[in-house]
Amino acid sequence: MSAAKVPGDLLGDAGQGVVALYREPYGPVHLCSAAELRGVALEEFGPVSEPVPYRGRKGIITYWPVATREQTVVCGSLRQWRLAVELDFEPGWAAFSAGPVELRWRAGGRLRRWRPDFLARTAGGVREVLVLKPPGQESLPSVRLQVIDEVARAAGWRVRQVREPAGVRGRNLGWLAGYRFPEGDEDGQGRALLEAFREPMGLRAGVAASGLDELTGLDLAYRMLWQRRLLFDIARPLLPDAVAWTA
Repeated sequence: MSAAKVPGDLLGDAGQGVVALYREPYGPVHLCSAAELRGVALEEFGPVSEPVPYRGRKGIITYWPVATREQTVVCGSLRQWRLAVELDFEPGWAAFSAGPVELRWRAGGRLRRWRPDFLARTAGGVREVLVLKPPGQESLPSVRLQVIDEVARAAGWRVRQVREPAGVRGRNLGWLAGYRFPEGDEDGQGRALLEAFREPMGLRAGVAASGLDELTGLDLAYRMLWQRRLLFDIARPLLPDAVAWTA
């Protein structure tokens, strides 16, 4: 069944009769009840359809190649992209996808549609729906919160309201994201850096102690920071003299 053809009698009043649409990779759009979402690996699927910028606002569609698996996450806004970077960086998340399910319900005689921002699976196998809090507000609108809570109970998900990384943390993640893919044979050079950073020290000092030239060594150090082989204080600016240490 296509995304445009949803039988009206499946849609009840607000908070009742919510239906969901999702698309398996290279497959048709499926329509189901909230309970039928239980066990569906939405975190590995793409969006129901290509996202569009918010009506009346400028938007950027971003295609984010995930560092740890063959998946590209399609983000419909810069806020989603920033959160995708954080989910890719944090090892507690095994898989995630932006907007892989669309929820539909009726309220006030009108059809409502909403795609929660992310579906994700933790390393422990728990599925969570992650929704970005509206700017300047502490919670979703009550109607959406009611709908997502109902769907999550039926589907076996947890609900988490989050904000995208901002400030120093956001800038650090954005910088490291450019180094998330390995380049060439780094094993030998990586061992030299791990040895140099056994005691906390600035990045340039550690690279010098490893015997690597500065440009090659700093590039590799940033990759190892993304990989968590080297650690640092993410709340401090990630300058060339930022302190790092072996994990």
